[in-house]
Amino acid sequence: MLKHILYFTLPFITYSAFASGIAQFSGVDGGEEYTLKLEYLDRNTSRIDANKKGDVKSYLLFKEKQAQVIAEYQGNTLVMDLANISTMAQNLGVMSVLGIDSDTLQIDIISMQATGKKEKIADIEGEVYKLSWSRNNIRQQDELVLSKNNQAWEYTEALASAVDTINSSSTSINIKADRLLGRISKEKLGVLRLGNRFRLVSVLNKQDDPARFNTPDTSFTIPNLGGLLENL
Repeated sequence: MLKHILYFTLPFITYSAFASGIAQFSGVDGGEEYTLKLEYLDRNTSRIDANKKGDVKSYLLFKEKQAQVIAEYQGNTLVMDLANISTMAQNLGVMSVLGIDSDTLQIDIISMQATGKKEKIADIEGEVYKLSWSRNNIRQQDELVLSKNNQAWEYTEALASAVDTINSSSTSINIKADRLLGRISKEKLGVLRLGNRFRLVSVLNKQDDPARFNTPDTSFTIPNLGGLLENL
């Protein structure tokens, strides 16, 4: 899920007042519909929950530029360092929270052109652009809706920080979109929609329970799942 979409938001790092909140998204990936919930205390503290089917229920936790996968399976809670589990975790289903697989993902942004059209999504008005991009050298086009709404910018910042952490944790992701992303960051824009792949459903500025961003205390922690599985 979100194999293409989230990576377009890398890396919107700017510095100003930042409110916590909850944003929900929906979309279609690989022909399947998904929903995604992003909770964020600040730019670098967030968690992402998705509607993953199967025996393993999991979410991603981001704090201090580190990412952990928290998974519940058969009554047990596992805490895994994202940088260490790599593609081995795909077999457990936990990497599918964000659709990360073992294939190399190389995305290049080719161009972004304004259409002059406006579109309102979740009561937020945005500008519609025609985005040309390629995934692993296959050229594609989508409509991209961006907004100067502050709430949209804040969740985009939090989401981008999370994906930046994922990107630095994986050798299979290669993003080349610095010029475009620099423009979006400088203009403090938020992403409302990318084709039918990604769409804002709702956003709320709300101080969520800080405990939801804590690593579970009573968990079985696996610091190096890859090394463990290689020895089985």
